[in-house]
Amino acid sequence: MNTKDLLGHGLPVTLDDKALDRFERYRAMLSEGNKVANLTAITEDDEVSVKHFNDSLSLSLAVDLNKSLSMADMGSGAGFPGIPVKIAFPDVRLTLIDSLTKRIRFLESVTDALSLDDVTIINDRTEHAALSLQETFDVVTARAFAPLRMLIEMGLPMVRTGGILIAMKGPDVEAEISEAKHALEVLSAHVRAVIRHDLPLSMGQRTLVVIEKTTHVKGYPRAYARMKKQPL
Repeated sequence: MNTKDLLGHGLPVTLDDKALDRFERYRAMLSEGNKVANLTAITEDDEVSVKHFNDSLSLSLAVDLNKSLSMADMGSGAGFPGIPVKIAFPDVRLTLIDSLTKRIRFLESVTDALSLDDVTIINDRTEHAALSLQETFDVVTARAFAPLRMLIEMGLPMVRTGGILIAMKGPDVEAEISEAKHALEVLSAHVRAVIRHDLPLSMGQRTLVVIEKTTHVKGYPRAYARMKKQPL
């Protein structure tokens, strides 16, 4: 498969030449940035295309990203899934949240170099940022960030009523969903869908757990130490 096919494989995604050029420039910046900031252990071209880019774009299976919606990416790291989504769906209003300054500097350099508009970058712990971003976003997401019940407590407060939290997980999520039942009750939400996505080149399966917020519950998230010691 060529790069375009790898990025869009199995997804409702159409990439024009401008988007493909941005993905290639992003790939190059990842390679350079990795030398100083240890951004990712995945460095081979096909693996980056599949395990970072295609995986990130799988969000398109859960929500119509062609709409001008607002989205927050918790613990964005090197920019996944937020940056690939912004490249492929430029109308998305994106907020990236990460606590590590060197990753924030990388994200700032990427958004500047790729001329990505409507991107807000926040250098803070997610549970802190969430306190000032209550009921702000249509979609909040995270990939490889925290157990589901902690994602629910950190992410749902930032979701507007009727909006969704999308947890990007591996193939085995049943135990996490079961453990998160109490968190869903407390935060007034429910699992709308569980969507499976097979990565191209037999590189594994991903799962999107789509959680819809019914009403806003004040008082969350709690401090990280309390979340860790006394999970919902």
